[in-house]
Amino acid sequence: MATGLQLNIFHRLKLIKIVVALGLLFSMLCSYNLWAGQRWYPVCPVFSNWYIAPPYDYILFAAEIILILLLMVADKTRLLIFLLLVLNLAFVLLDQNRLQPWFFIYNSFLLVLFFYNWRIDNVNNYNSFFIILQLCFCAVYVYSGLQKFNPGFVNETYPWFIKPIAAFVSDRQMITLNKTGYVIPFIELFIGFGLLIKPVRFIAIPLVILLHVIILLLMGPLGNNYNAVVWPWNIIMIILALLLFSGKTNERFFSVSHLFKLPVFYLVMLLFWILPVFNLAGKWETYLSFSLYSGNNHNAKMILSDEAYNRLPYYVRHFTYYEGGQYVVYPKEWCLTELKTPLYPEKRIFKRVFEHIKVISNSTNEDVKLVYIEKLNLFEKAQ
Repeated sequence: MATGLQLNIFHRLKLIKIVVALGLLFSMLCSYNLWAGQRWYPVCPVFSNWYIAPPYDYILFAAEIILILLLMVADKTRLLIFLLLVLNLAFVLLDQNRLQPWFFIYNSFLLVLFFYNWRIDNVNNYNSFFIILQLCFCAVYVYSGLQKFNPGFVNETYPWFIKPIAAFVSDRQMITLNKTGYVIPFIELFIGFGLLIKPVRFIAIPLVILLHVIILLLMGPLGNNYNAVVWPWNIIMIILALLLFSGKTNERFFSVSHLFKLPVFYLVMLLFWILPVFNLAGKWETYLSFSLYSGNNHNAKMILSDEAYNRLPYYVRHFTYYEGGQYVVYPKEWCLTELKTPLYPEKRIFKRVFEHIKVISNSTNEDVKLVYIEKLNLFEKAQ
């Protein structure tokens, strides 16, 4: 008796293209301030003199939406995907905060599909590209789990994450629930590897669905109501899990050796499986290593003198707190509130915000100080 999703791989790839396009579209709409329009939070371009001022940035945003809509309905997609990838690269060069984990993953899927020729008569070809997408998907869970092996996740992030449950259980039950945070990294690791191992895939798929449904409930309007971008992201991940792993996901007459003939296979292995290892030792980008709500990203705050605070624009003062007899700005909160998406957590980004605050407050290093907090390496204990 056949079980699971009954679709051949060729048609699954077509649906994956549409689903990824939808995910990109809705995620960008949820964080529209990040892509276009007036804002106080500074842009963080790769090259300091690169900048497109409003309202001209709306042209790029409109072009993005048009290309996504065309990609969803087009049969010949290579040119559209190429234009999207070039445009999205330009977006990131103009502001590094746009290199969010979901943006990186969606574009990686599109990059893989760019090299696919959409021929139904070549089993080795479309099966190989399907496997490459499976490898992309699984790496997210493997490294998301590894990144959570730190005290910040269990002691801070996870208790905050499940806080909405406190309305329905006793304090003692809540203490017990907080301890389940120790299991979460192992669950994500099992999902990542379990999806690749067919005999246990029937357990991993329901776990993926359950995990993302719980996240939607706890992070959505009925829960923490935090970071609207994660809502379409979690729905898309459920759909992709079913398309990539449910039912029969291999074809007869497929030769695995064909996989190793595709250059994009090695590129995916580098970006999704090798480079994230270096982040566990602090040698690679955090968001490109799928550190998703791990409680262990780089962080910083800016301490302002009274004079610097008084010279800040009134709008920016909204993100300033008076703590311990001094004014403090938290860039992460400022970014999330204004741009509807988290700050890209790297030191160079915090420095850019720091320099921006000095400029808009007409201050020096004496009036504004940067306090930078480095993330912990794997299994490293906080000092």
